[in-house]
Amino acid sequence: MANAETNALVGLRKLLPKELFYNTDMDMLGAECEEIRIRAGRNVRFVLRGGEIAGSAVATPKLCRDVLEGLSEHSAPAIENELKEGFFTARGGCRVGVCGQMYTKNGLCERLWQISGFNIRIARQIKGCADRIIREVYSCGNAGGLLVLSIPGAGKTTLLRDAVRQLSDGGMSAAVADERGEIAACYMGAPTLDVGERTDVMDMCPKAEGIRKLVRSMSPRLIVTDEIGTREEADALLDAKNCGAIAIASAHATSVEDALRREHIRALMEGGCFTHAAIITRRADGARDIAIEKLTL
Repeated sequence: MANAETNALVGLRKLLPKELFYNTDMDMLGAECEEIRIRAGRNVRFVLRGGEIAGSAVATPKLCRDVLEGLSEHSAPAIENELKEGFFTARGGCRVGVCGQMYTKNGLCERLWQISGFNIRIARQIKGCADRIIREVYSCGNAGGLLVLSIPGAGKTTLLRDAVRQLSDGGMSAAVADERGEIAACYMGAPTLDVGERTDVMDMCPKAEGIRKLVRSMSPRLIVTDEIGTREEADALLDAKNCGAIAIASAHATSVEDALRREHIRALMEGGCFTHAAIITRRADGARDIAIEKLTL
């Protein structure tokens, strides 16, 4: 596990200003770092599994500009649409949240400029983290869908990635609708993270459209996607189910009851898209627990 995380951080270090990591124990960061927080006028902070440490670098306006230039690989104008949504995905699948001064027109967000804050989430490949899911949900011949629930940053994407890898390597034809490029972390069209031998990826395509295109063109037995958030996306998954595909997807919620308060998630459950839910919780020391529930709707 440490090696995979170290490799993700090594990739980021090649993109980020060197001064960000001055006087920092990189061996410790490689194994423990989950986020890098950069706030204008404040020390850079490295969020670890069980706490955080402050770096010596202070986020000046120049450092913030250099961070954006590095993470966008000197192509910030090309990600303007993502920036105004508040996040973009850097090479290697690391999701970067941003904030700052927003230019608005007629009440609509037009452009984010003067970026003053970054939340860089380290993408991790943790092989084996879905072992219990595979054992308890899929090893007995279950052909139903799985909904993964947690608060943001608890490990939904990491769990999805390992589940599709294991099912794909086990013989199931799979497809990933990877709208933000976080699951497979494709670079020049090819996954840089292991999502399985029998997995096709539609990268950076709007989720609902990506699901429909994959079902139509690649005929997968399994569809995997992250953070279902709209009725259009839910309808695409229901259409995929009606075409014979099963789904593994995630959503922000703390429980099944919490998820059911959202109309589009309720529609998916009532439509029989999911037979089980996996709820991830995070302990104070950063460790994760997974509770598996059989759905009865």
